[in-house]
Amino acid sequence: MIVFKETCVGCGRCQPYCPAGAIYFEDCRSVVDQDRCYECGTCLRSGVCPVDALREPPNVYEYPRALRKYFSDPTSTHAVTGIQGRGTEESKTNDVTLRIGPGEVGIAIEIGRPTLGMGLRDIQKITRALARNGINDIEPNNPINSMILDPLTGDLKPELLDERVLSAIIEMQVRRERLPEILQTIRQVIPELDSVFTLDVATLLEPGLTIPAGILAAIEDQGFSWRPNAKINMGFGRVSE
Repeated sequence: MIVFKETCVGCGRCQPYCPAGAIYFEDCRSVVDQDRCYECGTCLRSGVCPVDALREPPNVYEYPRALRKYFSDPTSTHAVTGIQGRGTEESKTNDVTLRIGPGEVGIAIEIGRPTLGMGLRDIQKITRALARNGINDIEPNNPINSMILDPLTGDLKPELLDERVLSAIIEMQVRRERLPEILQTIRQVIPELDSVFTLDVATLLEPGLTIPAGILAAIEDQGFSWRPNAKINMGFGRVSE
């Protein structure tokens, strides 16, 4: 985001709307720190500027800076997935798509949050740790997958490493028996991360709406606390064997 200094009247109304704290005064006018800006568009969408001095910069859709907008602006459509959001829509509609089937678990690592954000180097720390443990299968429809240079090492494309976004999600699906080792790997990489994260573990419920045996124990054994969160599309389910 940029501020036209010739137009800006220095009221500062836009500054509280920036989740990254990237807007500040310089010579009694608001300016945007381009390194800190996530291109989330919050300040612009607020409509708070009385003189219409806020604008998207010319390079907002240029690679690799475009990733900032795709991952941080909830109104933008991601160029890779073709949908709005940081991950894939199927994690929220699994009872219809059955991408995560019987005997499987879906894992999502959500890194960063508004006001804090995260650097893509944190993504690489996680993908490298997973790769070292033989976990190379990032969900192909997840935008993170297209950012990986070498699945065997977990290295991201080097031109992306200095980019920052509000948050991103690493998604994968594995057999249930692999859950303990993946959770252990994630636990070990936590001290290296320079942001906050939320860990999601998704599975199909068994008869009686019970969570499959062993999943909660695997979560607790690695020191994670869990909270139930069901996402069920009533009336759109399908019969599965």
